[in-house]
Amino acid sequence: MTEQRRAKRTAGAAARATPKRTPRQRSYDAAGPAGGHPIVFVHGIRVTRKQWLPQMRDLGGEYRVIAADLPGHGALAGVAFSLDAAVQRVREVVDEAAGGRALVVGLSLGGYVAIEFARRWPEKAAGLVLTGCSGNPRGVLSLIPATVALFTRAVGDRWLTFINEINFRVRYGDELAQEQLDAGFFFTAMQDALKQLRGNDFRRRLKAYPGPVLILNGERDTLFRITELTFLTAAQDARLQLIRDAGHVANLEEPEAYSRALRRFARCIDW
Repeated sequence: MTEQRRAKRTAGAAARATPKRTPRQRSYDAAGPAGGHPIVFVHGIRVTRKQWLPQMRDLGGEYRVIAADLPGHGALAGVAFSLDAAVQRVREVVDEAAGGRALVVGLSLGGYVAIEFARRWPEKAAGLVLTGCSGNPRGVLSLIPATVALFTRAVGDRWLTFINEINFRVRYGDELAQEQLDAGFFFTAMQDALKQLRGNDFRRRLKAYPGPVLILNGERDTLFRITELTFLTAAQDARLQLIRDAGHVANLEEPEAYSRALRRFARCIDW
């Protein structure tokens, strides 16, 4: 057997011995000690699991940190978004990567998904951290997702990408912004998600969850704080904390302060 043929056969055997990663495996990141308490992060609308990179870095030394893409976003861009599919996706990740129970952290769209996940399977949620999702999209507030949907359809993907790039660089700085820009934006999923959110009573859904809740909002996120106190009183075991100098995407605007608040909450819950 020539050296060339032997090399080909060895390479082929190695390829067969190495299991292929499934799309599901590629659509979440996990870091930190395998035996650490698990935290599952759920990203906001139109972005990806990379939104949580600062917290993955900050908390990965102490906790098992897992960030997943929702349907229609990132590695799951080819999967149609629906609220039910998103909630099922979080359950899959909690079961597969977190041992069946985790502290679930959601921002904006991810927060609404986290609320519904905890309502359906409270035993799987050791606690909730909810950011930018205490505006209940019902009644007059249902006009918010409807207006955003109209705007995004009118502007188009090309201009939306340009607007988002400028906005991210101004708000988060070049380094954090570039991580998000490299992951891309998913505007089709954004349209689908806005339709799904409109008219849902997430305050009522949150009321059904008996576990500990931290409402962790940016103090400048005035739009999504409109019904903040009603969310606080609806939850059975909730506390409120504001991140100074932060707006809607508090975890990127003030990442260190956000991570500190999250760590304090994680240390006081019953895992």
